[in-house]
Amino acid sequence: MVRSIVLSYKHAFHAGNHADVIKHLCWIGVIDYLKNKNKPFTVFDTHAGAGCYSLNDEQVQKNKEYQSGFDPLANVTPQSQLLQRYIETLVPYWQVQQYAGSPLIGASALRDQDSGHFMELHPSEAQTLAQVIKDTHARGAHVHHRDGLEGLRALTPPKPNRGAVLIDPPYERYDEYKEIETAISGLYKRWNNAQVVLWYPLLSDRAGVKAGASEKLIEGLKDTAKTAFIAELHVACARDDTGMYGSGVMVLNPPWQLDVRMDEALKEVCTILQGQSHHRISWVKTEESQ
Repeated sequence: MVRSIVLSYKHAFHAGNHADVIKHLCWIGVIDYLKNKNKPFTVFDTHAGAGCYSLNDEQVQKNKEYQSGFDPLANVTPQSQLLQRYIETLVPYWQVQQYAGSPLIGASALRDQDSGHFMELHPSEAQTLAQVIKDTHARGAHVHHRDGLEGLRALTPPKPNRGAVLIDPPYERYDEYKEIETAISGLYKRWNNAQVVLWYPLLSDRAGVKAGASEKLIEGLKDTAKTAFIAELHVACARDDTGMYGSGVMVLNPPWQLDVRMDEALKEVCTILQGQSHHRISWVKTEESQ
């Protein structure tokens, strides 16, 4: 039963939405920092999805969530360097009616000395992902049809142990929150200098038992790494009980000044998205608090 619930999720319904904006902004910021040095690195994407999504796909068109996400940003000339990097990375795909997912962003960024492991459990999604990653011609990119958290246990720490992990679960099951906490806690026992980007939803009371679960997850993980901050993008008011009123990323062992770059980018994003959009950056663990 659990497996069938997990396999029911497809990211195409949400491709290019506001959650993708904050998630992919952050992921690009982490990878850019790793590329500042010539030393090789490894990236892991535990819930990779199909990798790339056609805007004309029936699933994408059902809710057209990209219209309140990447679409308003696509033709903007931003002031923020990180937002500029995000837009210039995505626009070549957007121009041919596609939105690039995190594994395509990650694989396309790999140099010859780098590696990437992109994991997806859904059979048809994994098959599509394999072709998407193959088309990047990235020498060190590997697609795994497997459970991402299990794969993370099996494949870490990498050698050399320099790199980052993106964890972007659907949170369809309440148990996933605890599974994520356990997985990240275990990861840091094996690989204490890993940089981790964990995406999480912000849910109103309509979500029932899941309301407040992300906040509990962050509290449970805040002392796991040496340092950690959260960045959130709110697109509605929680009091309006709209379901998912925004989302965030928890960045453990973040690269230097990523919080500043994210703050600048999200300020600009909120100005463009307008409405009730606002953001916040908050450190939950600093070196001084150790």
